Amino acid sequence: MKRLLISAFTAFTLFSYSQTEYEIILFDANVDPFDIIGSQEYETYNRVGNDITEKLAPEAVVKDKAETNGIETYEAKNLLDGNMQTCWLTSWDGKNEVFEIVIDIEENPNINSAQLISFYFANGNRKNMESWMNYSRIKKMSMSINEKPYAEITLEDTYKTQSIDMDKFKIEKSKRYRFRFRILEIYKGKKFDQLALSDVQITGKVK
Repeated sequence: MKRLLISAFTAFTLFSYSQTEYEIILFDANVDPFDIIGSQEYETYNRVGNDITEKLAPEAVVKDKAETNGIETYEAKNLLDGNMQTCWLTSWDGKNEVFEIVIDIEENPNINSAQLISFYFANGNRKNMESWMNYSRIKKMSMSINEKPYAEITLEDTYKTQSIDMDKFKIEKSKRYRFRFRILEIYKGKKFDQLALSDVQITGKVK
């Protein structure tokens, strides 16, 4: 058993495998105390330190999404744009809904390999505090990598970003990686059952 103490703000247990063997790892979640819902300029390009999301050019895949509301869309691509004022929104309460982050660097000439350090989640609809409270947020989800179970994660009910430690997970050029998240439980919204997730960011190093 391996114990990693990252932060004292939030705690959850991850049942995880390494790339060589299965093991149980106890993580502490990292909730950034300085992350706030701020100005439009702050929110529309809000990326954490060591973010490599744009370099990896991942794809977000979902089966369900809410219909466009005027000029707002609720597409899967909103999960990876670094914009806290856009979100993926389901058409229903989202329980047992699946979303995937797919990384394939085979056709990226500028990257030979990568090391993932964390997945950061901005839970809920962070357009403003009222929207964050009105729509449902993820409480618990399972995570798998290329169909192998990796973790069961419980998120705090906070608008602040929370991270999942990837234990320096390696991404190689010759393989496609599919990170699948299944929603198990939700924090119910004040007005709407629909589930919202504003952003997913990946930190690490690329070579």
